[in-house]
Amino acid sequence: MTGAPADTASSTATNTRISPPAVAAPQWRIHTDRRAAAHTALAAGADQLHLDYGGAHRGPPLSDPVALRAAEAVTRQLPVPVLAVNHLNDIGLADERGVPGPAAVDLLRHALDCALRLGVAVLHVPGFRRSLPHSAGVRAGTVEALRGVCARLTGTDLLVAYESPLDARESLALARAVDHPALRLVLDTGNLCDAGLRPLAFAEAVAAAGLLLPDVHVKDGSGTTAPSAGDLPALLRASGARSVLVENDYRHSPARLREDIALCRRAANPRHLKEAPIKDTP
Repeated sequence: MTGAPADTASSTATNTRISPPAVAAPQWRIHTDRRAAAHTALAAGADQLHLDYGGAHRGPPLSDPVALRAAEAVTRQLPVPVLAVNHLNDIGLADERGVPGPAAVDLLRHALDCALRLGVAVLHVPGFRRSLPHSAGVRAGTVEALRGVCARLTGTDLLVAYESPLDARESLALARAVDHPALRLVLDTGNLCDAGLRPLAFAEAVAAAGLLLPDVHVKDGSGTTAPSAGDLPALLRASGARSVLVENDYRHSPARLREDIALCRRAANPRHLKEAPIKDTP
């Protein structure tokens, strides 16, 4: 009888234990061959793989039936929660007149169809290079493009995640202009640091508004390194992260992929999340 209370306490602790965030790898930063990228990600210890739609130098687009079948095969190897449409950075999401680009609208339509076919949870829409929301006109066109793709989500559980170098206030203003419950904003440590922003402050402000995607992207900035194990726990706690994407360039450095995954896995340990003091990323 004396062992019963301890057993019960142990059982209760087990039942209430918080699962640590999953650690994902980015196919587009590993290999344009999606199956080869999946093999590398699994070998490095990743829990998940984020796929890229493709296009231009990013590998065959998923509008190609052969490429789509290969992507479907990857989803049977390991979980694929996200489809990224990085080709938008090459063609531009909107123009200065505040109008979404026809090519971008078409690309998003095809990507959404593929996302539903693959069963992913998130369609990732980036806003960099030619899609950079650098003016009021481009931001207005970006809002229209995001509103358009979100309008096609009726009857689905898919989320649209938008990422840009805008600060928290500007990002929230853009998201509120879209005004759709399926839209979320992405936190990327390297891109925010490159823009002179503090990732922890971004996490706190956007999470407080209920618009932060619970999937933190961790990578080096042009003049910074990815957050250390000491910095990450506070960032993961503030963001309510359910997963972490390591996003450095692993095309010629599979060893770095393994190291980054291990770093994030240590930082995502629930004990560390509870005990780590709040400290911002440099």
